[in-house]
Amino acid sequence: MKKIWLYVALPLAAALFMPAVASAQQLTCESHNYQQEFCPTGVTITRAWLVAQRSRAPCIEGQTWGHQNNGIWVTQGCEGDFGFQGVGGPPVVVAPGRPGTGRITCESRNYQQQYCPTGQQITSAWVIEQRSSAPCVQGRSWGFQGGDIWVTEGCAADFGIQGRGGPPVVVAPQPIYPATMVCSSINYQQNFCATARPIGRAWLIAQRSRSACMQGRTWGYDEGGIWVSQGCEGEFGFD
Repeated sequence: MKKIWLYVALPLAAALFMPAVASAQQLTCESHNYQQEFCPTGVTITRAWLVAQRSRAPCIEGQTWGHQNNGIWVTQGCEGDFGFQGVGGPPVVVAPGRPGTGRITCESRNYQQQYCPTGQQITSAWVIEQRSSAPCVQGRSWGFQGGDIWVTEGCAADFGIQGRGGPPVVVAPQPIYPATMVCSSINYQQNFCATARPIGRAWLIAQRSRSACMQGRTWGYDEGGIWVSQGCEGEFGFD
């Protein structure tokens, strides 16, 4: 009789102390107007994959989509159905007096690495809103170390943070400096060069083609990017 109880008790105890593993789930995440979008999953993701692409813009893991902590991110017009698997349940709401969450803006100027101190030991961080045309990819162009958020390769974004050892950090957003990009009309066809943030204004910095680049005729812009046609190729500034 004791042996039977032992055989039942051991698997039951193991089940009680194992972390809750979520079965595979699916969500749709869309980058509106070519902006970065974060779609929370409610669990800590262990792996994710693209089930079906819904957009014309390509969905490339690590470039236009990926996952971090408890969500899927997309950018540059990617829209897709994503499968994911994770552990745990909904994110914990931290009670007053315990580690809280905050927000900080950090920018890599001239594509140089920049460290932005938060005043507390960071336990997790995520992109709230990308502000740069250069992509912000965790582990490649941004991350956190100790009490700092670091950015490089032109990444500029508002980051959410959770940490311990200090009060929640709220840092006023920094001004966004003009960005540049090269856009080319290949074989005299119209080409649209998307930016990672809405454009308020744009200007020609340097013409690279023999064909003339004239605003309103062979180049222009809208909220989502810069267009060129009739052989115009140039370096454009925008903010």
